Amino acid sequence: MARKKPIYAKARPKRLGKPKSFNKKSKAYKSAKRIADKKFGKKVSLYKNIFISRRIKKLKSKKK
Repeated sequence: MARKKPIYAKARPKRLGKPKSFNKKSKAYKSAKRIADKKFGKKVSLYKNIFISRRIKKLKSKKK
């Protein structure tokens, strides 16, 4: 069975358009960033950004 490509090796789908930056003033971002910093360290990485974006989506869905 063929192995899946790691997420950083895949090209960004064209239908998604350009990536948007996080709203760094929001409560959801600040709490997600705090957790990500503990988990991944202070350096910025793709995995850390993916973790933050998923965490923000979870927090926003719980809020509604």
